[in-house]
Amino acid sequence: MTSAGLPDKDAMLAACRGFPNMTDHPMLDAAGELAILHQTRERTPLCALDEIDRQRARVMLAIDRWVVAAIPIPFPAAQTYTHTMGQVIDQLAQLSVHTHIALAAAPDGLVYDAALRLTEAADAYQDLTDDLACGIRRLPQHAAP
Repeated sequence: MTSAGLPDKDAMLAACRGFPNMTDHPMLDAAGELAILHQTRERTPLCALDEIDRQRARVMLAIDRWVVAAIPIPFPAAQTYTHTMGQVIDQLAQLSVHTHIALAAAPDGLVYDAALRLTEAADAYQDLTDDLACGIRRLPQHAAP
């Protein structure tokens, strides 16, 4: 956990892979739910994705609302991050699913690329949570659905 109570990247990646949430943290529960939605999305025809994407938007909004209440108020000059925390975790969940799929059947080069993208996204998540805990970064407002 960071000093703002946000899960670190290792806990977030474990949640995206479906490992039990030992800390009973709402963001980890949400990350697991997003990963399941992305797994389902991989097996769903394009014409039937609307409901899954609505569920993803609902979970992302819940994450955004929780994080705003949990993090310290940023310094006035803090830079705004490009994505909401819900969007960041949704991307981690999606990349986790894609990496797991690649591990099962893809050539080594594709596995490496998928793992690299996931690692980079996890590192960016950790940097963001550290910056939020210090108050030197702010999150954009999430548009209501």
